[in-house]
Amino acid sequence: MEPFYIKDLMCAVGGKFIKGNPGLLANGVSIDSRTIKKGEVYFAVRGARYDGHDFIKEAIDKGASAVVCSKDKIDFIKSFPDFVSIVKTNDTLISLGEFAKSYRTKFKNIKIAGVTGSNGKTTTKEILVSIFNRKGRTLSNEGNFNNRIGLPLSIFNLTSDIEYAVFEMGTSLRGEIKILSDISKPDAGIVTNVGFSHLETFVSPEGVFEEKKVLFDNVKETGFIVINNDDEFLRTVPRSVSRKIIAFALDTAADVCAKNIKLSPDKIDFEIFYKKTSVKIKMPAKGRFNVSNALAAAACAIGFGFSLDEIKCGIENFMLPKMRMKTLITGTNVVLINDAYNANPSSMRKAIQAILQSYDGKKINLVLGDMLELGNKSADYHFELGKFIKAQNISSVHLLGEMSFYTKEALNSKNVFYSKNSGALLAQLRQIHADEDCVFLFKASRNMKLEKIYAEFYNVLEQRNK
Repeated sequence: MEPFYIKDLMCAVGGKFIKGNPGLLANGVSIDSRTIKKGEVYFAVRGARYDGHDFIKEAIDKGASAVVCSKDKIDFIKSFPDFVSIVKTNDTLISLGEFAKSYRTKFKNIKIAGVTGSNGKTTTKEILVSIFNRKGRTLSNEGNFNNRIGLPLSIFNLTSDIEYAVFEMGTSLRGEIKILSDISKPDAGIVTNVGFSHLETFVSPEGVFEEKKVLFDNVKETGFIVINNDDEFLRTVPRSVSRKIIAFALDTAADVCAKNIKLSPDKIDFEIFYKKTSVKIKMPAKGRFNVSNALAAAACAIGFGFSLDEIKCGIENFMLPKMRMKTLITGTNVVLINDAYNANPSSMRKAIQAILQSYDGKKINLVLGDMLELGNKSADYHFELGKFIKAQNISSVHLLGEMSFYTKEALNSKNVFYSKNSGALLAQLRQIHADEDCVFLFKASRNMKLEKIYAEFYNVLEQRNK
């Protein structure tokens, strides 16, 4: 982050200056008293489990130059050292976003892309970063820094030597995409697709669409939007927005499309077409859905003036995010695939199809956990997943979690095994005789932590080889 004056922060957040030196130059922002550095401003943000106000003294002891706190938590300010500046606001979370929004406006020459969607947004972000890095230094938000805390903290990493930035935007509450896109004010907006995600809040895919499409309204007037023409909801967008549109698709007409797709265990071969030109790609990923992610990134890069050769280089050299089709092969050539970062009804189907397509002729085994945040129709969605799996050529299914019981009920097969807890699931997996023809897919929602079972099962198989 580039240095800033406390008075500029105060102006950006609309705060009231209580004490200290408004002309003081600060060198960063932190919300964590454990990692704050000397000279940084500490925002006392309330979280789900902790209230940052409880750690103000610790932040000051570590050298915080200023504290931003809320009006109803200032009784103890009189005891603060005179050299610490204090700014009061009504809501420190809102203030964090307002300051990030103000800081972002300092960098008018940095090209920023905002990415959201029910599935594929992180992979699309990583592909874009790989492409953009061909031309200039690129910033992106890491891990789960895609919310009202993480995105502002990511924006504070902007500096004058950065040329491109890609910010992923997640949402589990109504209005979050509006807030995040207003903070980042992107030059390009991408919605990868609309699916069955966070239905506890949005109820239906229609509700998800209403939330996601708000991104387009906050793209700069001079910018452009990228839409998936294969998506039944996103196809309707051109009728309602004024920005330039670049469409991509696998199965329908679009500006950017792919043909000659060949799937294999370690790569995808395909050809990207744009206008009268094309380029052949070897992408280090699995599944047809990842071709769609590549097309989304390619469409955005084209909008920023990248050539197909530059796009090819970026796609072929990107690295998949953690727990997205991460593959381990045991000493006896058993394949274990960790796609357990998250799951919803649409991503679950796509992952299963990807494994079936990439490992044709192999014995496909599914280790699946609950899909969370699906609202009052959760049982129905899990039952429908079972019906989908039953129609596929699957060797065995191993299920974990309360809702996965309904998947078991739909499958109703002797090759289906249901466990109520992780210990029982691992015990059941230990009994499997896995040979070189076996492929295991692990997938569940994040809070199921199925990656731990994945790692333990891998160790079990490796121990057998000794």
